Amino acid sequence: MLGTNVNNLHFRSAAETRAVRNVPKFLFGVWIVYLLLSPFYVLHSGLPQPADVTLLLGIIPAMFFISTNPRTRLDLTYLVGFSFAVLTVVINGIYFLFYNEPKLMFASMFYFYNFLVFCFVVFLFQISPKLMNYGTYLALAAIIIVQFIIVYFVDTAGVRHEGTFNNPNQLAYWALLMGAMLIVLKRSSSLNLLDMALFSMLAYIQTQSLSKAGLITFGLLVLLMAFSPVANKKLKAIFLMLLCVFTITKVTAPVETRLIITATDNIEAVTQRLGEIGVDRDDSALGRGYGRLLEYPAYLLGGAGEGAHWRFNARQELHSGIATILFSYGILGFTLFGLFVVLVFRHAPLYYGVLMIPIVLYGLTHQNFRNTGFWIFLALCYSYTYFKKATEGERAQKKNHRLDFFIKDSETAGR
Repeated sequence: MLGTNVNNLHFRSAAETRAVRNVPKFLFGVWIVYLLLSPFYVLHSGLPQPADVTLLLGIIPAMFFISTNPRTRLDLTYLVGFSFAVLTVVINGIYFLFYNEPKLMFASMFYFYNFLVFCFVVFLFQISPKLMNYGTYLALAAIIIVQFIIVYFVDTAGVRHEGTFNNPNQLAYWALLMGAMLIVLKRSSSLNLLDMALFSMLAYIQTQSLSKAGLITFGLLVLLMAFSPVANKKLKAIFLMLLCVFTITKVTAPVETRLIITATDNIEAVTQRLGEIGVDRDDSALGRGYGRLLEYPAYLLGGAGEGAHWRFNARQELHSGIATILFSYGILGFTLFGLFVVLVFRHAPLYYGVLMIPIVLYGLTHQNFRNTGFWIFLALCYSYTYFKKATEGERAQKKNHRLDFFIKDSETAGR
């Protein structure tokens, strides 16, 4: 379990040490390498990156093991997720036969790949939840620090920073997902100094990306984090005090407050960027492509597939994750996807599901459900059950050890 401070980030029991042997070293190594490589986009957006190819080296043997293991039992969550992936293939495949548009089949490949990533991550958590939680946390911490260094020292060209990605919006969404994953990985532990440092780095990265959706949703994520179970009473008190002070000064001295807030160039750029909401052409619903849902309502039934956008007098796809699922795969696809997400959070803590709010809000104006990081976030949330069982098992084992020691001690005293 992750401790409440930096010094406690280590295996604290013999059971966790033995867990290292329970996870196939190759699969675990592939997972860590993938996490470290995942933010580095060296090819055009929409194409498999080196990290994706690396992860396939682990997914293929893991899927072979799962499919050939007689003890494998797939619950409703897997069946619904798999059904959604198959549906995307069917719908896109039909339109591909008519329009011969490669993008139609590429979209389905990504949904299938992302579903397999979900299964792969959950599989590793089933084998050794504590080790996976520990390793994933450290890998994310490392890559956040690397990304912060690149954004701060290396990526100095242009007003909006891209980091290791192809555009600023990808960097913003990555930072949002990283923040949500960190909260999930804390499990039953409280936030510590390292966590706060990592969140500060992610906040800085968000301000450098200057994504309007990213800035708003990350701010909401921080708010949710402050009032979540992972925030201790001291942190909640500090946050409430700062919020009260800001509110009072904003009301009593609005001009002075604005001057203080915009004192630095970075914050001034953020303020100016947020002030442009609704001004840019693509800030409207029509600019994001929502008009297609009203202009071509027939596709809401069977789906239009993802591709061949010229059919709708448009040169690009819908800039909305939710609208894309509904318009591209119809009511059935939207229902299957929604049911899959609900089932993921069925046995997870309530605040895990609440973390979906900023992610979904970001997807109102950007493509976000095809991103592999989103499916990893779902897998981390779904894996809570295995982590909880491992924790309860350790407690029961320690209790039995204490009981055995007491019995032996009593027998020795009786002699």
